[in-house]
Amino acid sequence: MRVNLLFALVLSFFFHGCASHFFHPDHTRYRTPKFYELNYDEVYFASADKTPLHAWHIYPKTESKGLLFVAHGNGQNLSAHFISWVWLLEAGYEVFIFDYRGYGESKGEISLSGSIEDTQAALDYVQKSYSKAFYVCGQSLGGTMLLNALANRDNSHIKAVIIDSTFTGFSDIASEKMDNIILTWPFQWVPKLSLRDDYDAKDRVKKINKPLLFIHGSSDMIISPNHSWQLFELASTPSEIWLVKEADHIQSIQNIAVQKDFLEFLELEKNYYNPHYSRMRIYE
Repeated sequence: MRVNLLFALVLSFFFHGCASHFFHPDHTRYRTPKFYELNYDEVYFASADKTPLHAWHIYPKTESKGLLFVAHGNGQNLSAHFISWVWLLEAGYEVFIFDYRGYGESKGEISLSGSIEDTQAALDYVQKSYSKAFYVCGQSLGGTMLLNALANRDNSHIKAVIIDSTFTGFSDIASEKMDNIILTWPFQWVPKLSLRDDYDAKDRVKKINKPLLFIHGSSDMIISPNHSWQLFELASTPSEIWLVKEADHIQSIQNIAVQKDFLEFLELEKNYYNPHYSRMRIYE
């Protein structure tokens, strides 16, 4: 009877709005750039379906060296995630970070397709308001949102794509999590049936015709670094993968050596234009 109950719960989880379980938004304003004495603009724009969205365009204290567009992960909101990029702002780069629908000050209800539309709308906004080519980064779930948004658009205004700690597909990560719980072992087939693969990163990454950088911590207990390795192997463009020892989920960019090399990557060495170029780096 307990097994039947568990089976029913698993089916209910995956067959009834299972995609929503990947999103964990809140509306708390954790911190603003003013805490770091940084200037920023409160930005408001709309998604394709007219859903009002909110973003911050944050400026460095010195002359700008360029702009990084950030699609953040599935928890909290932009006021928590921008903190991870203060070091980049201090190095002279602008940061544009936005909230998906249902996060922070963005309106609407969370949805997978809606969040991808929101990412596209944010890219459109930056493309129209920023006169130069820029860099884009997707972290965790944001990596999937970003790859989907980039897959079917003109990306001539984008210099390079950074994907940090992202999973290959929704059913892949769901099955992996179920594999970690003995009681759910018999039901690992459920995600394959219930979670559509229309938006899987492993399919979208093949369509990105830009230099790609994959970053992942070896101690990531939320998303295994094997996911980034698989995406790296599928990428058909000049690409790198950086594996950071003892780094947890989306914590690799806090490593000083990674930050140094990240700044060099943004300068786009000539090797990144070689279609056969690929490299792996391991950080202690």
